[in-house]
Amino acid sequence: MPSLKEIKIKIGSTKKTKKITAAMKLVAAAKVNKMQKLIKAARPYANAVKKLYSQLQDSLDPEQLEQYPLLKTYDSVSKVLLVIISSDIGLCGPYNANVQKLARNRIEELKEEGVEIELLTIGRKATDFFSKDIYKDRGINVIKSYIQLPTKPELETVHEIGQFMADSFTDNKVQRVEVISTRFLNMVTQLAEHKIVLPVQKVTTEEAIEESHADIILEPDASSLINTLTPMFINNTVYSDMLDATTSELASRMTAMSNATNNADSVIKKLLLQYNKARQAAITQEISEIVGGSAALA
Repeated sequence: MPSLKEIKIKIGSTKKTKKITAAMKLVAAAKVNKMQKLIKAARPYANAVKKLYSQLQDSLDPEQLEQYPLLKTYDSVSKVLLVIISSDIGLCGPYNANVQKLARNRIEELKEEGVEIELLTIGRKATDFFSKDIYKDRGINVIKSYIQLPTKPELETVHEIGQFMADSFTDNKVQRVEVISTRFLNMVTQLAEHKIVLPVQKVTTEEAIEESHADIILEPDASSLINTLTPMFINNTVYSDMLDATTSELASRMTAMSNATNNADSVIKKLLLQYNKARQAAITQEISEIVGGSAALA
């Protein structure tokens, strides 16, 4: 049984840990509230772009769509650019583990199809994980990475990533660009998901479907609008994914730190009970020794 001093040291260290986790929870809560406001402000624009883009796609037949570099589909896919979005730091529950698991599964699927893979990672956790020798030995390399990015995605960085994805696709360095990130649903649920970004997929949101058959007049023509909107559509996709990923990270960290704080409370209560029992046993032992000594002298 541990001594009173050892139990007291454990109680003190657990209380310090509780203070840290409680502070991290408050910081994450403050940041996630700001990020939720950003998502709420950004989604109407994103939905409007999706609706318009869906209408433009409907106005062109398949042969016309093939004329646009970012909409063109390749008959065979030999190389894929996989964009993986994670966090720079840990202590955010299963957030990074879920992203890494989904990415690993997708890599195995592509390898089974005989497809080469290049990685673009966002966040130190994904960069460090997929830079291991086990992936390098299989010809899977991180060709570009972004770490220590600010909480709010910067438009310059978003444009740089979107441009790199577009250039890789239009130059036929890769025949498909895919993204693995985490979508923020609410404070409790964050879903790791995989999607194809290039070639630009047919928009299938419910709002877009409802309005896709409406009679519209395009000014200027659909071709000019496609050329203008496609880069905007890709950058908006990257921005939305990074925004969702960061918000999911903060929500997951807030939940993890809340659970850690509650666990620390439980540990402290158990240690206090153990401390009181040990102290009572020590007092009882001392009384017994005094009484025994007095009886021996009598």
